[in-house]
Amino acid sequence: MFSIEPWMPVAVGLSVLFFWLLKEAKSFLFWTYLWQLKDYHIGRFLSHFDTYNGKKILSNPVSYLKYLIFLVLLLLLGSSTIDYPQSLSVFLSKYSIYLIGAVPLLFLIYVFEGLAALWGIMRRKIRTPKMTAKVSFILPVIFIPLGVITAVFARLFLNDYFNPTKWMSFDLIPFASGILAFDILTPLIVSFMVLILQPITVFFKWKTINSAKKKRETLENLLVVGITGSYGKSSTKEFLKFLLSEDFKVVSTERNENSEMGISKCILENVKEGYEIFICEMGAYNRGGIKLLCEIAKPKIGILTGINSQHLSTFGSQKNIVKGKFELIDSLPSEGLAVLNWDNGLIKDNFKSSVASIKYSAVEKQDIWAEDIKGGKEGISFKVCFKNGESFAVNMKINGVHNVPNLLAAVSVARKLGMETESIIKRLEEIDSSIGGMRFKKVDGFDVIDAAYSSNPDGIVSHLDYLKNWEGKKIIVMPCLIELGSEGRRVHREIGKKIGEVCDLAIITSRDYFKEMNKSSGMKDMVFMDNGEKILKKIKSFAKEGDVVLLESRVPQKLIDKLLR
Repeated sequence: MFSIEPWMPVAVGLSVLFFWLLKEAKSFLFWTYLWQLKDYHIGRFLSHFDTYNGKKILSNPVSYLKYLIFLVLLLLLGSSTIDYPQSLSVFLSKYSIYLIGAVPLLFLIYVFEGLAALWGIMRRKIRTPKMTAKVSFILPVIFIPLGVITAVFARLFLNDYFNPTKWMSFDLIPFASGILAFDILTPLIVSFMVLILQPITVFFKWKTINSAKKKRETLENLLVVGITGSYGKSSTKEFLKFLLSEDFKVVSTERNENSEMGISKCILENVKEGYEIFICEMGAYNRGGIKLLCEIAKPKIGILTGINSQHLSTFGSQKNIVKGKFELIDSLPSEGLAVLNWDNGLIKDNFKSSVASIKYSAVEKQDIWAEDIKGGKEGISFKVCFKNGESFAVNMKINGVHNVPNLLAAVSVARKLGMETESIIKRLEEIDSSIGGMRFKKVDGFDVIDAAYSSNPDGIVSHLDYLKNWEGKKIIVMPCLIELGSEGRRVHREIGKKIGEVCDLAIITSRDYFKEMNKSSGMKDMVFMDNGEKILKKIKSFAKEGDVVLLESRVPQKLIDKLLR
């Protein structure tokens, strides 16, 4: 007959602890990754749990089973010390032998989760934070609670192993309850550690910011052009940099350098004595953010490209978004210049500054506007007109008429800085499609348009308008947009309708507003699919030579790797 040896519970416990540790290490890395992904911004972090994927993290069959097991274990733990109602006491007395089965079930779950974590580590398929200076500091500290709890349980087990006569004193129910409680609380533990470390990281952040401010004050002859808006910032920055780079010594922020740390580091590392113009892209998730960036960079010219409902969930309201974006205009000096997209209603209705301004438009006559706009698959052409009666025509190799307003903003600044018309025309016609924010590649006979850098409602609609220029079947791959707050459903219904007008196949990679998009599109070929390999297989079975695929926003990385690398 099989008998339980004294060492068996210890061996079981240590084995489970090993797999649990693997699983927890993966969880700690994931939650640190998520905080980094959301820029350590509490509002953005919390808004993630309004998304389908965010809800699925905490609300899934395995999580529900763990919650149930935890309740059972708590009831068993309290049965000897708490006076339960008679009916509950009778139930526990009658069925405790079965309820104790929750312990091996939990252990089995952790074995499978630990093996899955190990497999993910071996295949490098787990989500980990990018190793920055901040992550290198906080990650070891964040792992302290995990190390402590693992050491405590391991020591207890080892003590029992070396004292076989008292092995029964270490009951597996308290052990199972302890590791399960830690597992359930992992998101809160990691978040707590991240937040209590914030004062330290904020100290170093402000040290960097103040160093950048001091350096900026020494660059008395540097002209700073600030660019903000809900969309079009990066394209406008790149167009302006290209236009000015032959006549001036220009430096600009790089991709993803539009935060206070990104801009500060750019000033400290890249903006050197001798540069004449610094083009500074500015992004924020709440009011006061753009104002802080202006205090760092001190722009004299401010370009406001457009305002929509992007990041509504973090700003809180459309009114706050408007006020937040206008912080750039409000921060300009009295001799400064505001360059405004007058086609955007929220800009047009809210501009009240006394600072000098240039209003640009692709629709109506303003200080600078565009006429005879024509767009095709290979490029665009239009006439640039000025209030003083001057005009010139350009033929450009960039794609999409949606770029015209951004080009007008760049031309406005170039003219203000004294560039000759001939030089402006020459530089405009030298701009190629890569500067316009879209990359192109031919794969197995069909064309792929990569617009996956970032996304917003206006950008998607613009890209779909451009897609009309292509012959053959049209395919879009995109996720639902995030951080749109109460506007999410309306925005996605509009996007869905547009997709239905343009595309033959739509592959939506997240579930959040899939139903709204699908219903408004009227398409039979709009599908949800989030696996990169399956998406690629679907595309290749649908697309033939001459067809085109638009990759929009954060599509699965595996799909990008297969199609574009």
